[in-house]
Amino acid sequence: MAAPNTTRLSDPRPSIADALDGLFDPRTIAVVGASRTRGKLGQAVLALLKSNGYGGRIIPVNPSGGEIEGLPAVRSLQDIDGPIDVVVLATPVDVALDALETCTQLDVKMVVGVTSGFSEAGADGHDNETRLRQIMQNARFRLVGPNCEGVVRPATNLHLTFSPMFNGLRPGPVAMISQSGALAGLMALRLGERGVGINTIVSSGNETDLTAADLLDYLGSDPQTRVVLCYVEELRAGRRFAEVALRLTEAGKHVVVVKGGRSRAGSRAVQSHTGAMAGDDRVISAVFRETGIIRARESVAAVDAVTALAAGRRPAGNRVGIISVTGGLGVEMTDLAEGAGFEVPVLDEATQTALSRYVPFYGSVKNPVDLTGVVLANPTYVGRCLAAVAADPGVDIAVAIITFVPDQQFIEALAEAYDGTDKPVLIVWTGALRSNASGEALRDRAVPVYDSPARAASGLAALMPMQGEVA
Repeated sequence: MAAPNTTRLSDPRPSIADALDGLFDPRTIAVVGASRTRGKLGQAVLALLKSNGYGGRIIPVNPSGGEIEGLPAVRSLQDIDGPIDVVVLATPVDVALDALETCTQLDVKMVVGVTSGFSEAGADGHDNETRLRQIMQNARFRLVGPNCEGVVRPATNLHLTFSPMFNGLRPGPVAMISQSGALAGLMALRLGERGVGINTIVSSGNETDLTAADLLDYLGSDPQTRVVLCYVEELRAGRRFAEVALRLTEAGKHVVVVKGGRSRAGSRAVQSHTGAMAGDDRVISAVFRETGIIRARESVAAVDAVTALAAGRRPAGNRVGIISVTGGLGVEMTDLAEGAGFEVPVLDEATQTALSRYVPFYGSVKNPVDLTGVVLANPTYVGRCLAAVAADPGVDIAVAIITFVPDQQFIEALAEAYDGTDKPVLIVWTGALRSNASGEALRDRAVPVYDSPARAASGLAALMPMQGEVA
């Protein structure tokens, strides 16, 4: 997975690509601040690395030595023989800076700085930030963070983080870059609940060294990545970020970005979070439109967008066919679709004839299709109607809306209809929590599933972002 080498010729550090190769598939990880005390960051990092099945060498670093989490601990980084792929700093800031300085004398490829107390801390963190930058001038390694939540890569069982929010993710086509660890956790959890697989998650924090642009370049170049989801508070290498995004979107990949600090008060808030300057929001929006970046107004809308894009199905046009077990939800979906610039055309006569076999006279077969409650007693009808609408030559995207599901056959019928078409299909399931059915058949296929028409509308807008933004 080779990304362009942006390292200066005089730079003693490894190239970004080489450093990230070592970060995402490390043979050796040293955890500075490893602790026996439950609740401390170093203890959490160590425990999650072990419990999630990481297969490489884990070295706890603690001045007391001994054994931690069943692993032999060293008293300092200097006691480790041989090269170290990754050093994790999970200590108070003064100890972390001492350890970082030690790393400049060792064969270290990458450092992940979980520790906080730098530029995000304002005047209180000024001296720490100054020392950090001085140390990095002599570094022979790359740095993720500081003030970050770590790195997760499900395919290699790498959970290099103190947060259990990332447990249980399945591998897949979505890469995530987030200056906020908590927002990364929220978005990853929501995507996982929908069956969307994750390639890599990087909580980039303050981005003192590696920036979102560097990570976008590397992760977007991975052939396994279909969508890159970013939460940024400042584009520290904005021009390069835009250039990389344009290259990726022209290559058929998707970049979805939530940009924090778009309001005046939000701009002040990001300064105390990652030490970032938010920038001119109007300029950022214009650049995003020009480069094909899909801008989501907030994190849930971003999850909705990525859910639709991760399925990998591209619409040929903007015509939407809608089936619903209730008229009101079908009307709302229609209004939202047309409000986003999509068409909801009257269905072909042959399609209407096919639908009439299953839809009673008091329903509707035109579009949106009102199946009525009769389908509750006939679980396979919903799948047959979805298949008929998806096969209509005047439909590019199909949406099926269900509420309470009394029988697992409903879900199996929808899954079968999904398998029978290559067009994008979105499912709105408003009553999943009250239903006598599991959505596993849909999650296994990564079918985009939403709990309301409004959430589905955000996914719909991402498939053909006419305004460059999803609500």
